[in-house]
Amino acid sequence: MGEFRLSDYSSDFLTLSLLLLIGSAFTVPWVEVSVSSLRDFVYYLILPWVVVIPFHEGLHALVARLFGARVRFGVTTFGKLVVAPYTAVETPLTARRFIAVTLAPLSLSLIALALAWLLRSDFWALVYVFNTAGMAGDFIVILALLGLSPDTEVVDRGEALVSSSGTLEPYPLWVSKALRVVLLAVLLAIIARARVEVVVENSP
Repeated sequence: MGEFRLSDYSSDFLTLSLLLLIGSAFTVPWVEVSVSSLRDFVYYLILPWVVVIPFHEGLHALVARLFGARVRFGVTTFGKLVVAPYTAVETPLTARRFIAVTLAPLSLSLIALALAWLLRSDFWALVYVFNTAGMAGDFIVILALLGLSPDTEVVDRGEALVSSSGTLEPYPLWVSKALRVVLLAVLLAIIARARVEVVVENSP
């Protein structure tokens, strides 16, 4: 029996979230968010999450229910700062079906991206960016599931993913280090390309 806890990969989760956030933001290059009022704050930073969280977890639950599974909703933490909702699938599903459940919220990203481009909408662009960044944990779970036989049964207890056989290890240790190196390289590239203007005003 194998067991996988996403909380054991919390630093990788945060690193991958930042990479996905940056990467997805580059695909909607026209977006410029300026928060100068309470209305702007709510519209740009609160309402997108009001859309993302229920739809993201709801899509997990919908696909699991289509497979006949029983689901449960809960909240977990990564470290002391990140609080993340989750959908636990308490009925055993094959690894193949569990991958489909885990990938379900990707449809929200694709729909939001299409709406963002069609409507030139900052709001839907942010829904796309936030949902894509929020899939970091899903992608790590998928890497763990890909190491199993497609017919291996898997149960999600909320705090841990448990397989009937096989080892649930998503990747070797060097991948974690590589993620950090990639993030550092991306941040340095962004800083290097940033335009810095220095304005010197002469006193009368």
